[in-house]
Amino acid sequence: MGVPVLILGPSGSGKTYSMRNMPVNSYGLIECEKTMLPFRGGKKFARTKEFAVLRGIIKQYADVYKTAVVDDFGYCVTDLFIKHIGDKDQYSIYKNIAAEVYYTVEFINELPGDVIVYITMHTDSDAFNNIIPKLMGKMVNEKIDLLGMVNVCVLSEVIEGEHVFIVDDKPPAKSCGIFDTPKLPNDLALIDKGIRDFIGGEE
Repeated sequence: MGVPVLILGPSGSGKTYSMRNMPVNSYGLIECEKTMLPFRGGKKFARTKEFAVLRGIIKQYADVYKTAVVDDFGYCVTDLFIKHIGDKDQYSIYKNIAAEVYYTVEFINELPGDVIVYITMHTDSDAFNNIIPKLMGKMVNEKIDLLGMVNVCVLSEVIEGEHVFIVDDKPPAKSCGIFDTPKLPNDLALIDKGIRDFIGGEE
């Protein structure tokens, strides 16, 4: 099964910047919003906010690169919400968003086992002040447990002026024992190597 990896953090925490050390020809990038890459030497990328189109591009990149980055998945959620905001049945909007998010992650899970798809998202908090992916509110979060659908979740944070990745010991960060330290430099190449070393060693 493919490996979906969530990378969560507020704007400016370094989610996109972490790609700077990834070899240009090692991954496919899908931008879900019209933004510039925050580093020099960036690569060409696809752009879409449509869930069905997104899944098709992920499949293409999986065949070519074995690694894809979806940046920022939350804009696909926002786009679907805005397109249907005038619908009479407002409840159906949230059901559709939950379904599209679910189908996309399940689609990634069905890809070959050597395919990794990184999904960056902004963060939100629930009623208990827990960090959660930003998914257009409580009604969507009640219908889908996105964190429960992935084995690896990385928090992108700025600690004392340093951009870092938290991979364990601070919920919802989790890495299933892939890394031997809970904090890593803000470098997606290090995350990718760690995961590939881990899945490559599985029987």
